[in-house]
Amino acid sequence: MNEKKLVQNFKSYINVSAVNNGDKNGSVPEVKPKLLNGELVVGAAHSVVMLTPLSEYDRGRFGSLFVTNYKLSFVPLESPHNDEYSQRNNLLGTYDVPLTGVQAVWLTDGGPVRRRKLQPFGDMPGKVKGLQIICKNMKVLTFSFANSPIGNGRKVTMSLVHHAFPKRHDLLFAFEYKEPYYPTLPSDLNMFQRPGDWKRELERCECPHWRITCINGTSDAFMLGAGETLIVPSSVLDYNLMESARHFRSGRVPVWLWGRPEGAALLRSGELLPTEHSHTAESVLLEQVRRSHPKLTPPYVIYLCGNSFTNNRDTSILPSLANLQASYKKLVELCTPTTLGGFWVQDSQYYSILDSSRWLRWVANCITFADDAARQLAGNVTVVLQEGDGVDYCAVVSSLTQMLVDPHCRTLSGFQSLVQKEWIALGHPFCDRFGLPRPGNPKETTAKEATAAQIAPVFLLFLDCTWQLLQQFPSHFQFTETYLTTLWDCAHNHLFDTFLFNCPRDRDLAIAKNFVQRPVWDWGEQFSEQDKALFYNPLYVGSKPSASTPTKRLSTTTIATKSTPPSPELPRLEPCTSIAAMELWSQCYERWLLPLDGPQSGAVQYHVFNYAVLRDIQRLNEKLSALSIMNNRHSNGDLGTEPPRPIVSRFHPFSLSRSNEVRNLDAMQVSIIDASQLLDSQSLLNAPD
Repeated sequence: MNEKKLVQNFKSYINVSAVNNGDKNGSVPEVKPKLLNGELVVGAAHSVVMLTPLSEYDRGRFGSLFVTNYKLSFVPLESPHNDEYSQRNNLLGTYDVPLTGVQAVWLTDGGPVRRRKLQPFGDMPGKVKGLQIICKNMKVLTFSFANSPIGNGRKVTMSLVHHAFPKRHDLLFAFEYKEPYYPTLPSDLNMFQRPGDWKRELERCECPHWRITCINGTSDAFMLGAGETLIVPSSVLDYNLMESARHFRSGRVPVWLWGRPEGAALLRSGELLPTEHSHTAESVLLEQVRRSHPKLTPPYVIYLCGNSFTNNRDTSILPSLANLQASYKKLVELCTPTTLGGFWVQDSQYYSILDSSRWLRWVANCITFADDAARQLAGNVTVVLQEGDGVDYCAVVSSLTQMLVDPHCRTLSGFQSLVQKEWIALGHPFCDRFGLPRPGNPKETTAKEATAAQIAPVFLLFLDCTWQLLQQFPSHFQFTETYLTTLWDCAHNHLFDTFLFNCPRDRDLAIAKNFVQRPVWDWGEQFSEQDKALFYNPLYVGSKPSASTPTKRLSTTTIATKSTPPSPELPRLEPCTSIAAMELWSQCYERWLLPLDGPQSGAVQYHVFNYAVLRDIQRLNEKLSALSIMNNRHSNGDLGTEPPRPIVSRFHPFSLSRSNEVRNLDAMQVSIIDASQLLDSQSLLNAPD
């Protein structure tokens, strides 16, 4: 009787609220999601309860659940002031999830305990009582349809499964988005889309013994997964490249990625095929690489996944894609408990579960390989990375190596240019690794089998390794962990084309059919200036390139001059490669676990303090300027009352606001944009002693 009375009271409360809003029928007030240009609602369920994760007291929020051709959107009936994240996305609401960000769908009995996984292409039950969504960023959303009209749960679930796991690549919303795009990309961002972009990089590194070839953009292309432009030794003819490519997996012959003026270069290639003349072809190419070095130093070859010919496989190498995916699944299970009891059980076995996943082992191995490559480059020895098809771990280790030896790659624009070069231009198969359908409309069965076998979080592994370096060298990177976490989220937002294709060739075919490119690097499309300010590291002490010189030449970062012989040692970062030095990236993996999101805790408090210090420095600079202009008038030089320091939680800005004081950080964030510009010329941090 008590339960029935509670249900009746709950319904009557909603009905009274509806009448007060002018609804004569006494029905639940209608709410609608925010739609983008070209976005359509394909499924809806009303009177839905979204349960609060890992909470025994808060029973959730009441609202409507919508599925569009772009996202899953829950719209609550009441939205309190603190019902929003500190990072506000212009394209997504607080409870919106892009469809390509959906990792798994579970059917529940209306609660978070009993559940059954729903296969994307399986049978749909006749009645759906509840739904649980596991997102690729490890966020868990649980909905109950107990109060919804009959059939609403099943309809919205069918719409979600159909659109979240499309069978064709051109069904993604990026092909339907009708909003015009006007690029505002930074001038020093190198997109590596044209031969001139590669020439620009070759000139920045000052490597005269290498040449640009565009044969890969012709009918004689041999590396179909890469762009039209490749950099190879000057002594190698295009004909020789075509002949040698037959002996490498996917035609991935060694190609130039980075170099130093003294002669050392960084290259990457695929593994050799078991052909009769494969070793001969490799020896010929490596000899040409040796001749590209002024001192004729033999190259140093690093086998990232072991040498397949000598069966040299040990624990120091990197795992297969299947093993990496299995490791990642264990990490996901650790970071996505669905009940508070399950959370505490896992917490008591936290380190044993984390160790059994071996995720941090693979992170440490990647950094170890990068440190080895950086050591060789610092000693003026050319390095050749070799692995599989040359598109996965080669991209990870090569990118990390360049961040260790090249300060430009540790700036925001330099890092984004690095991703464009290593991951986009050279063709990392994002569709296969993220579980998206392949471009080109292949057969459905073949696409499902091939994609399932190649799903692996290789790009997340790279971002995790980058975060580890940022933790070890907090003043050497211009960007923050908030930027890296945001980038990981945007990698699963299929509104942008950056991570939407397997190779540049697929992107070009889509553009030929009027597909509009929207690079994720145009952050103004999603975030305000306050939110973008959190991407900049307040502790960064490196010099930024001026607007007149988009990228500095590599030789300007060394001590050597033309009048003295160059030093054989290149300045580099030397990270700790022990697994004991690796940490779990809490902001990325644990930000949705409410019991861990404590106020005034975590490393973010140091960033807030440092932002405040930079704000004070800016105000002091303004005061000095005012004093010099106004001839030392005290009325204009008054600093005023210092605003109170904001209170933020551990996972700021990805946690829900808990008080009005959190948004006080906005003014501080805006000042960081100006302060970051002041650091080069007039900041007190750069003043001489």
